[in-house]
Amino acid sequence: MKIRPIIFIASFLVALAVYVLNLKTQTLPICTLFMIFPVAAALIGMYVSRIYRFNNANGRAMLLIIGGLLCWGIAEFIGYISDNFITPPTMDPQISDFFFLLAYPVFGAGVYQGFIAAEVKLKQAKKSLLAIVLSISLILTVWVAYFGVYQAYDSTVDLLTNIVNIGYGVGDLIIVIASMLTILVAREYGGGKLARFWKTIALGFFMLLIGDILYFTMYWDQYSQDLKPYTYIDLLWIAAYLLLAYGMLENYLHISEVQNKIRLKLQQRQ
Repeated sequence: MKIRPIIFIASFLVALAVYVLNLKTQTLPICTLFMIFPVAAALIGMYVSRIYRFNNANGRAMLLIIGGLLCWGIAEFIGYISDNFITPPTMDPQISDFFFLLAYPVFGAGVYQGFIAAEVKLKQAKKSLLAIVLSISLILTVWVAYFGVYQAYDSTVDLLTNIVNIGYGVGDLIIVIASMLTILVAREYGGGKLARFWKTIALGFFMLLIGDILYFTMYWDQYSQDLKPYTYIDLLWIAAYLLLAYGMLENYLHISEVQNKIRLKLQQRQ
């Protein structure tokens, strides 16, 4: 087994152990531990971005997904500093919300570009796969639209707060669509490293989506009160950060290997 997946799995297991073994999870040390994962994902994204160009659909897809990671990394860092060192964590909305919300359409645009690059042919896809994808999409869309958008409106708060709260629901709807598209893109590639990349991205989006649904539509109050097992929602977001970062890094290494082989062949011909 390669060392890279072991490192990513071990990182998640460390986070899991910390959350399970500590009675309280919304403490400065554990908040600091959590913040490491989105920042690390953003840094990996910045490292990976140097190999891609914006002049083709595949390059745009990768750069936009990396852009989403950067937005999350910035948002988590701002939220960490604001909540722990500057302002009370109850202040809402915060500057970090802007970057969180920006990440959703950026991710959506990235997956759409990947969909275009893969030249997905829906007519040739298996009807059973399309039925499953559409069924899951419909269920998640109804769930998120009702709890994350309709019920997110609160007449007792100001307009900006309502826009932010509903914005997260709309963002999750984007992720629902993006998750389904990644499955179709992975299917188009059939097998190999590109298919594994898109499957990893899809799994990362699902982890994010499950975490968001649990937090925004079901267990907001319990999470805010630092009650277990509700604070384990953090582990879903950590898994999402790790999966997205791992997928980008593995794809970068694959593309680099292919490019190096092409350069070597060109040199041999010369």
